Amino acid sequence: MKITILSISLLLFLITSGALAQPVENNSGIQDSLSKLSSLIWKQKSDSGSLKANEVFYMKFQSVLKSKSSFDFPLDSILGITRVASDDVKVRVYTWNVPLSGGTNKYFGFIQFLQDSVVLVPLRSVGNDPSDFETGQLASQNWYGAIYYKMIEVKIGSQKAYTLLGWDGYTPNSNRKLIEILTIDKTGNIVFGLPVFKTDQGIKSRIIKEYAEKANMLLRYDYQAILVKKGKKIKKENAWLIVMDRLIPMDSSMKGMLKYYVASGEIYDGYIFRDGYWVLVEDIEVLNRAALTK
Repeated sequence: MKITILSISLLLFLITSGALAQPVENNSGIQDSLSKLSSLIWKQKSDSGSLKANEVFYMKFQSVLKSKSSFDFPLDSILGITRVASDDVKVRVYTWNVPLSGGTNKYFGFIQFLQDSVVLVPLRSVGNDPSDFETGQLASQNWYGAIYYKMIEVKIGSQKAYTLLGWDGYTPNSNRKLIEILTIDKTGNIVFGLPVFKTDQGIKSRIIKEYAEKANMLLRYDYQAILVKKGKKIKKENAWLIVMDRLIPMDSSMKGMLKYYVASGEIYDGYIFRDGYWVLVEDIEVLNRAALTK
């Protein structure tokens, strides 16, 4: 069925007039309603059509998430929408992308959390990365855009911090995987980025890995074996950590040209949480390679 701009405008009218603005009373019902709207985003034949359909969905989803009763339901099966949540499910992050004809993406999302009441923070990607992207901190208004598929809750000092693993269809020729920190202070202020990543290039606020568009890169939270130096001895220790492929150029002549980088397929590195920092661990001994492909 061809979806026209007219039909999208009609849906927008129905939403704003209240015809679709039902309360959050039934998980499957509201998810079906939202899925019907979100599916229109990716059925359009033009960028303008996709963005118009996205605005319709965005408004409806926002009205649902503003309701405190939305916390009574997982809302984790909306077509095309990725949801990650804290251990107590009091912090939820929803993200999705709108692919554009030039091979780029626009990203959208919401951060929803409970304090005295429901707090809802809208996310819209701003486009270009800041010059200090790896070391800086960003407010929600300066969100660069990504799809988050894993949240790892840790404690840094007295503050809860949420480590996010994400994907970004960066350019027509390359993708990125990211490790990001989200913090929320007592006043509800949102910050992306925290200088807690101990890398071989110093302390960074986030980890960014760019690789070829046709390639795949593993980045996941997993239980694996690492070698730990204890005094003069090196011992094997099993631990939870963020495991990632080591990226290498397709050819030695392409060194430094990240859009030509691919997974080595044999070497894994990672980050383990120690004393308030995510610390780089190289050459991880993978216990179960098959598990990493699932």
